[in-house]
Amino acid sequence: MAEQPVKQIDQSMLTGLLRAFDDEWFMKELLHTHAPDESAVMDVQSLFVLAENTLRGSTGIVDSVVNPNKGSPAAGASTGSTVLKPPKDGFKPPLSTISEIGCEITCKALDTEKVRETMKSVFHELSPYSWVSKAVLTLSAFALHYADFWRLAHVHTFDRVTESMAILKGLPAITKPLDQQKIQVFGVLNEMVKTTLDMTECIVDFEHESKDVPELSRVIDISVRVYQIIVTVLVCSVQFTALISAVDHYKGRDLPTFPRKVKEIHKAIKLDYECFKEKKEEIREYQRLQRLFNAPTVNVELIKSFFYIKDNPRPLSLGSKKVTVESLRRKNVLLLITDLKLSSDDHSTLINIYNEPKFKGSQYEILWVPVVHEPVAEEVPSQFKTLQAKMPWYSALSPNLINKIAIRIIKEKWHFRQESIVVVLDQQGLVVNPNAMYLIHLWGWDAFPFTESMGKTLWRDINWFELLVTDLFFPKISEAIKAKKYILLYGGEDTKELEDNVKKIKDDGVSIEAFNLEKAQLFGTRLESCMLLQLQTKADIHDSLMQDILKLYTSFKDGGFAVLSRGSRVVLNSSLVLVYKVLAQYDSWKEQVRLAGNTFDSVVVEHHNEIFKQPRCHHISIPNMVGYTPENVKCPNCSRMMKGIVNFECCHGDPSVEDLEINKSPE
Repeated sequence: MAEQPVKQIDQSMLTGLLRAFDDEWFMKELLHTHAPDESAVMDVQSLFVLAENTLRGSTGIVDSVVNPNKGSPAAGASTGSTVLKPPKDGFKPPLSTISEIGCEITCKALDTEKVRETMKSVFHELSPYSWVSKAVLTLSAFALHYADFWRLAHVHTFDRVTESMAILKGLPAITKPLDQQKIQVFGVLNEMVKTTLDMTECIVDFEHESKDVPELSRVIDISVRVYQIIVTVLVCSVQFTALISAVDHYKGRDLPTFPRKVKEIHKAIKLDYECFKEKKEEIREYQRLQRLFNAPTVNVELIKSFFYIKDNPRPLSLGSKKVTVESLRRKNVLLLITDLKLSSDDHSTLINIYNEPKFKGSQYEILWVPVVHEPVAEEVPSQFKTLQAKMPWYSALSPNLINKIAIRIIKEKWHFRQESIVVVLDQQGLVVNPNAMYLIHLWGWDAFPFTESMGKTLWRDINWFELLVTDLFFPKISEAIKAKKYILLYGGEDTKELEDNVKKIKDDGVSIEAFNLEKAQLFGTRLESCMLLQLQTKADIHDSLMQDILKLYTSFKDGGFAVLSRGSRVVLNSSLVLVYKVLAQYDSWKEQVRLAGNTFDSVVVEHHNEIFKQPRCHHISIPNMVGYTPENVKCPNCSRMMKGIVNFECCHGDPSVEDLEINKSPE
């Protein structure tokens, strides 16, 4: 009987396989064959376990052939230290599908010489299965083919039975001794098989692990990766079938081209999978910290979550000492959260609070939590050390130890942006004030213990004028208030003519003191703190006190304000432009002051109202405060509801100015 011709591997087949990796049009055509059917649902993990066991064992045999000095596993034993996993009890693999795919990727693949036809046949057979199932079924079919050869080749006592089985299976290479060149080719192919197994394991694990985090289900483009894996399996199968069928006619000359491409794909899949695991871990950590932030049981547990404790069990610094978070147990803690800037006024106020005997005597401490925005600039370490050296209280040992997930929650829950905040925790870790900085700006130590309830208490019967204008600006202000003099506070550009008019009024015997607050940054900070504290305590936006502060803040933000008072009683709160016009016309109305029943302030207000013209649109400015900005505001002039317009503002690093505000205009 004539000997059958030996199968040859066609060069066009190899070229077609290599091109198939990057042929997007062809890939899309095959992906469109996907038609999932409930009847084709199977236990992917159990099938993968069987394929993995099969390939781990057979690749181990190849390793022992390529590197015989490393020892040879006994027939029927697992290789090396690999522990073979059992599938789920009762699992029944889809044998007919595996058999059909096996035929497509072995004998038919070599016979057709047309890679596209083979790929179409494979994807058509796999169309009802899920994406990951397609890859695992194809890998399983190859695993059977691969293991068949190496199990027979590994039989130590080679006899006529083995030889007959090899011939019947079309594997004549088993009966021939392998030359060194072919052994090395088998070694290269074996590494590619291991890589293919690892790629498949990544997407199997990804599918399983992403079920409880659906928001991450698209981190890996499964359909594309499955296509690439199936092409890789087909490459391995065609090369392997040619090697074991053609005996000496095929030496795997083109094989090295494929591992390079497969390694690129493997690297990309691994990166995607690692990215997925990292994001999933972030979600888990975020959920854990959310629970901790919402319901802490003890303050140190919450504070520990701010730091990477595993990286450094002593993440805090106190003077020259490195200390643990435990040193803050059973303490009320003021969390000073800032970037690497802290205004000199805030620093001075906090120093005064920290040095009060009652502060530490009441079991209070301050902890600085620096939040550094990424990417981290080169000057960060020196900036951090400089600021840390000025703080006598607890601080983070390094900004790098701050948990990035904790920073995210700090921004979301406590609305930290750029401005420094002070979050007050009680001994159990409960937040008693999400930001006490406004209280501290306005009252300093007098606001102790800095709780929200203390803020509400301090606002009762408060005179906002006295609160804003303290001796911190001009010592004579308190004297003028006590003497019930007229006081004109103003700020803006081009105030020279207004000041000349005030001098003329004083020369006429009117007891008035004028103070230019344009350069008093602390005034702007206190004014804004008044606004923000009122918003934080959810004060009625239409309350008369709130309306007065809103009007002043709007004029302040619009470039010029002027407030006239008699002692601490405010009689006029308006824009700098309007008040300048009133005072510039002093000669036209000064005689009215001398009339019976009139006073200087009543005439000023009357004349102001005469020249005031209702603008076409009235607007008010409200400092941005995430979570506290009112949704509905009535126009103070016509009582209609106002519409909100967001304005962004940059003051180039000026710490006294907010960088986002809400403007309200009538609809």
